[in-house]
Amino acid sequence: MFARLILTTVGLACASAAALLFLPFAVLVDPLVQSAASPAPADHWFGILERLFWDDDPQEALATFVQLIWTIGMLVCVVPVTIAALVGGLTRTRSFVFFAGLTGTLAAAMPWILRASRFAESGGQISAAEGHLTLILFLTGVVAGTIYWVIAGRGERKPPRDGWMSDQPKE
Repeated sequence: MFARLILTTVGLACASAAALLFLPFAVLVDPLVQSAASPAPADHWFGILERLFWDDDPQEALATFVQLIWTIGMLVCVVPVTIAALVGGLTRTRSFVFFAGLTGTLAAAMPWILRASRFAESGGQISAAEGHLTLILFLTGVVAGTIYWVIAGRGERKPPRDGWMSDQPKE
């Protein structure tokens, strides 16, 4: 039991860290984001940060920026894999498809759930860019679910119990 708890904790930490590394990388190298940003995407991102911190109160701007990054990280990279781990642990599921698929689906759904809760009348409309971002979030969740499954999700399967459903006749 203690070993399972350690494996789950390490798996969640590694999966969340992998998602936190994958998400910004995927956004920065994505061709749609690069074409929308400018021919020199690094200059564009630094320009946004410069404008952000040259506001009237740079400390408030920094606090808002950190809070935004924290919220995105928690909602997309930590919460989905944690929910998948809890559900998988309760149902004793060891399937790769379950962990990767559920984590990816939850990560992609988080912005839509928040959007629907705030703006119920515009929750059903989707643009091409939003669909593309949803795909990036889904892939981020798949990465997290895969890392969790490799570390903690595919653990030992228990041997089947003897009983009325077993193939072996009782002697």
